[in-house]
Amino acid sequence: MDVNGLPMWELAGRADFGLAPSAKPPFIADRLHFKDALGHVLLSEKQPAPALAEVETWARARASAPSPVADQLGGFAWWDGATRTVQSAGFAPGAMQLFPPDLDPPYAEPPSMIGASDLALGDDDVLYIARDGALTWRDLRDRWRPARIARDDFRADLVAPMPGGGVWVFDRLHRRLGRARGYPLQFAGLRDADPAQFDPVEPNRNPPRLIRARVAPLASDYEVVAMAASPGGKLALLAWAPGEDASILTLEGNAFARRFRLEGLRFPYSLAWSGEDRVAVLAGDASKPARQAFLYPIEGAPTPDLVTAPGGQIHPLIDPTDAKFANRLAPVPHYLAEAVAGVATVERPLRALSGAKYARAGSVLIGPIDAGRPGCVWHRLYADAAVPDGGAITIHALAVESRVPPKLPGEVQTPGWAPHRIARVRAEGVPSASWVPQPSEVPFAESALGCDPRPNGAGLWTVLLQHTDRKVRRVTGRYLWLHVTLEGDSQATPELAALRIYANRLSWRDQYLPAFYREPLSGPDAVAAGPATPNDFLERMLHLYEGVLTETEGRIAGSWLLTDPAAAPEAALPWIGGWIGVPIDPADSAERTRQALLAAPYTAALNGTLGGLLAALELGTGGRLYQGARIDPGDRAPAPGALAVASLGDTATRALALGMAPGGSCTMLAGGAVTRGSIVVVEGFRLRRTFSTILGADLNEEEDPLTLGLTQSGNSFVGDTLILGDVARQELLSLFRPEIDRARSGDTQAVQQFYARLAHRVLVLVRGVSDRNEMARLKDIIEAAVPAHVEASMHQARRPLIIGAASLIGIDSWLDEPEPFEVVRLGRSILGEGDFVAGSGGLDQRADGPVAIRPSARISGPSVVSAGQGFVLSAIGSKGAPGSNITRHIWTWDD
Repeated sequence: MDVNGLPMWELAGRADFGLAPSAKPPFIADRLHFKDALGHVLLSEKQPAPALAEVETWARARASAPSPVADQLGGFAWWDGATRTVQSAGFAPGAMQLFPPDLDPPYAEPPSMIGASDLALGDDDVLYIARDGALTWRDLRDRWRPARIARDDFRADLVAPMPGGGVWVFDRLHRRLGRARGYPLQFAGLRDADPAQFDPVEPNRNPPRLIRARVAPLASDYEVVAMAASPGGKLALLAWAPGEDASILTLEGNAFARRFRLEGLRFPYSLAWSGEDRVAVLAGDASKPARQAFLYPIEGAPTPDLVTAPGGQIHPLIDPTDAKFANRLAPVPHYLAEAVAGVATVERPLRALSGAKYARAGSVLIGPIDAGRPGCVWHRLYADAAVPDGGAITIHALAVESRVPPKLPGEVQTPGWAPHRIARVRAEGVPSASWVPQPSEVPFAESALGCDPRPNGAGLWTVLLQHTDRKVRRVTGRYLWLHVTLEGDSQATPELAALRIYANRLSWRDQYLPAFYREPLSGPDAVAAGPATPNDFLERMLHLYEGVLTETEGRIAGSWLLTDPAAAPEAALPWIGGWIGVPIDPADSAERTRQALLAAPYTAALNGTLGGLLAALELGTGGRLYQGARIDPGDRAPAPGALAVASLGDTATRALALGMAPGGSCTMLAGGAVTRGSIVVVEGFRLRRTFSTILGADLNEEEDPLTLGLTQSGNSFVGDTLILGDVARQELLSLFRPEIDRARSGDTQAVQQFYARLAHRVLVLVRGVSDRNEMARLKDIIEAAVPAHVEASMHQARRPLIIGAASLIGIDSWLDEPEPFEVVRLGRSILGEGDFVAGSGGLDQRADGPVAIRPSARISGPSVVSAGQGFVLSAIGSKGAPGSNITRHIWTWDD
């Protein structure tokens, strides 16, 4: 609703534009596409359905062959069926055997074994080989011996790497999905068992294992020929079905769902992800690879009945072999090319030859929008849209008193649709929308378009709803129907993010001028064809000014939003901070500043306390304010500044309580480093009992306000929840080593001074932060939050934290993703802190030695080119390898 009280309807998202799976005719969008990453409606990217001479026997042979693999160094490997070994190449002419075929423990190859069925390279540098129904782990860094897992009730036929290690495994016989996790035991020195020390029964806490996933088996109609995983963890299958085009299926929850069928492709044989929203397939043409790969968008909900053509970009295959895509996690698919004597010599990324080719027009019928009153005058339309040169968005409006879907514009006996146009160039005789410099007509709202505005190109557009060929040009009726058409030149597409329609027009002519200015025509006379009446022209002319003044009045009426941190623009945040006395760091992010201002009414009461320090660190590390939580009636309400556990359904998370409102509504912080456990704050007086065993002081007096009457073991209990193991305790005590040494000298006064200082100290332990600038920023937050009489110190904790530091039995109880594997690096690695000395992890081991210098490609040209203008690209700066010349250049389009 605007400042005049006019109701507003906003259209945004898949469902509103007929692109949701639930859409029914005539509301299904035609040749339109919804880009989930942007939230925009575009013209669909389409090229004609492939017309290939597919040969089933050739495609079946390609589909049954194992996928090759490629690493990030330019090496690649494949299964050689003749020698039953894995061969690698990429850094020198010819190929070499990747590693000997023996296994540990020894494994006798049965005579019936015909070879591997699939290969996959994980992002943990482990090569997974599916062979004879079993799965083999091969570490390219030689951290462990190979391992083999086989199950009687599950065959490992297809594999696809999972982010973070491990692989998806598919059983083609039973159409089941599984997961392979774990690693063989690393090489370690042998030692005799110590009866006084805890030892696990199984020395390998994460052994290799093949687990059946809790996913419903696939229907028997499908013959799965390929499987692929994306870097973000999505999983897709390529399946054949008798008598119909091939299908793409994706894992949705605990079942596979068919996304769509591939128009014109019966027997594609390979599948790979391109980013997180597209898949690429390879197909054959007359017993050889097709000249291009075909890409398809994967967005929104599955549409099982849809038959779709490839996307509009052409992705040529340059001298490809007949191998599948390389089976690894990569944002761009790779394929093997330029075979010499049957051996590939290079692996190439899949690149587009040109920009996308879009449909020239696409449309959708939207409605009805119910105004709730007969004879409603529909007022104005706003659009968040971008239009290229040669493109346009045409919006036909029709207001009627019936909910029956009307005939579309251009059909026989169609009703009187009123066209409106959004374009760079105005069209004669059609109301054209005007570009508005503000992001939105809604006061201080952001644009739904998500890009910088461009005058008469991108941003906010508005037009008064009106007919073009009637004497009275109002659009009148209870129900409003919209027919939206996007038009382009096939090289670029308009983008539509949202439409907002206002109704119940407040006519300035009827509201403020004498009665004789009102429209005298009504009924059939008003809707008759002809030039507009003078009264109608006057009304529409006045609304040229009304549109601008209403937006201005709305911003004035909504100016209070400038004082609300949740709604104020970024530029206003420092002023709000200065107004309420909260210092704002100009270098801090807008989101952290916004959250700090929202929490200011609560954190002000915690200044100078432990809770205030925790809140400052939580807000400074990404914590967000949450309001409206309820306290369990059976539990005690947490004190402001105390850590608590918040539950949402079956999920529990740590939170920092800030305050309690009347009625039991709680305000808290969550999502920062404090509630994640990455930062732990220890008050110095809680360390007194630990130091008592070192310095010989007697602190068992229950009335001592600094020890709180605690009688637990001083070597293990440090605070309310802080437990220290031997290694972690030594690390913590080393922070106080100089003072401990002085106090141990026997000077009673030194001991007393040490404890006196300890009572006014606070220790902040930080884990997971290695950047010096970030540590300096955290130190500034700490110094600003502690009172002047408290001495604060911050230290990096390298050991795992359990609320506080580390558990007594050495189990890593870190409630987050484990720290990634790191290779030893000079100047960074510390002996004994978890880094490994390892190989390069490359598939072609010749990469560790001298290799021939490759040619270098250098491109020069303009950085920005306007649509429709010519430009020149030059490769004159490219150089061949020593002793060689460049004979040709291959140009591709990288989007």
